[in-house]
Amino acid sequence: MCKNVILGIIICVMAQVGAFGQSSQQVQPTPQQKAMYATSTKDLQEWMTYLTSEECRGRLTGDIGFQRAAQYAADLFKEWGLEPGGDNGTYFQNFDHPYVMPQEGGYFTLYLPQGDQWIAKQYDYPDHYMVGGTSDTGFLQQLDLVYVGYGITAPELNYDSYKGVDVKGKIVVCERDVPYQGQDPKLQKAWMPYQYHNFKMTNATKHGAAGMLYISTAGNPNPGYNKNFVYCNVSDSVARDIFSGTGKDYVKVKEEMNKTMKPNSFAINKKADIKAITEWHPEGKGCNVVGILRGTDPTLAPEYVTIGAHLDHIGLQPYLCPGAQDNASGSIIIMGTAKAVATSGYQPRRTLVFTLFGGEETGLIGSDFMANHPIMQQENHKLLINIDCLAAGYGMGVRIARKHGSLFNLFQSTMERSVNRPFREALGRDEIVTRPRTDEANFFVKGVPTAAPFAFGSTVRIPYHVPGDTMDYIDFDLSHDAVRWMALTMMELGSIDKIEAKGR
Repeated sequence: MCKNVILGIIICVMAQVGAFGQSSQQVQPTPQQKAMYATSTKDLQEWMTYLTSEECRGRLTGDIGFQRAAQYAADLFKEWGLEPGGDNGTYFQNFDHPYVMPQEGGYFTLYLPQGDQWIAKQYDYPDHYMVGGTSDTGFLQQLDLVYVGYGITAPELNYDSYKGVDVKGKIVVCERDVPYQGQDPKLQKAWMPYQYHNFKMTNATKHGAAGMLYISTAGNPNPGYNKNFVYCNVSDSVARDIFSGTGKDYVKVKEEMNKTMKPNSFAINKKADIKAITEWHPEGKGCNVVGILRGTDPTLAPEYVTIGAHLDHIGLQPYLCPGAQDNASGSIIIMGTAKAVATSGYQPRRTLVFTLFGGEETGLIGSDFMANHPIMQQENHKLLINIDCLAAGYGMGVRIARKHGSLFNLFQSTMERSVNRPFREALGRDEIVTRPRTDEANFFVKGVPTAAPFAFGSTVRIPYHVPGDTMDYIDFDLSHDAVRWMALTMMELGSIDKIEAKGR
């Protein structure tokens, strides 16, 4: 009798174990569920620690530091099983990229008149000046200053900042951007070519200037290079010191130029020293890092969706600029999304492309190269998602052109199903009419719908293009939530029958 009881108990237990095994098989997590936990905040911190390290030297495209960062990302793409999407079976889409690397030893001094003497005034780096970002090596000593407003010569617009002033052998003081601040698309497009830093510097050299003080303290690595021309960024407070004693108010002069659309250039009774020590590398090379998760549906696989962020920053200016927010923050989100999707077991119907762009800081060069040398058929490029400076805040949103506004529904849905933070829609313009400032613009003008996720709600202003842009400002919980949001979004885009990108 006891034996029969024991046997019954054993049979019952075994039946329960078998039922549990069947039940556990039935509740195996889906690839989407796996993706939510495939990337950790520890991963994100580890990747950013490397990208912002001294070894990566600020990730200036062309420099060895950028090459190290690109190889680091490519090795991770390979580890996660992404297919190489670059040249000759590699993860690298290469392009030419000349660059300037500032060296230590540069400085800036302003001289103020006092009777028949000149009083030297020194300023702090990098709060008030950054010298040499696109400069040749040179030393300009106590040269006269000439204010040239926006530094523009545009005959077709009847505008010439250099008319009536002599700048030969002198240092010009120049504003960024253009005087036109209106919303007329035709006028915005007409002024667009004159916004570029490179144009302003080249135009100054054509008029015989020896150097430039550019009123913007953000480090400038644009690849323009003019031999024997010396360049320095300065702050608004320096500009006010330059204007002191002239009888003109700096802010009012700018406002009047914008209001009247007329230049206001004049010699200033001030002098300056600019010393720059730089290395010019005309042989420089850059790259985009590209990994692919190939679609499995014979009909949809030729279509593709790209998610990208720029990997580069401004390098050594001449001290390390880590570029944590700009744009290691976006880079680690792309890396985290790639890991989450690729290691989850997910098999997309439509092809998914993960990209880290080079050359963004120097003029959107990497994204322009990819847009003009697409890795798959351009007409099959259904959407590009670009992440730039998503670092801190309590909510997230996405910017999409009005004519593609139906995509908001998908992004809001995946947000609610992944992290459920506050969500915000931001309508972008239906055409690029001002100077493109982020990588998605190069695809948008080719007819590719674009979306730009962003964060909002931060109460802290993160330093921009200076050594202070460090990991201390990064909210890694936000970064982790962004990865989960983007992972679910990419999986949705890889599976749905049709991507609707139309006005609403």
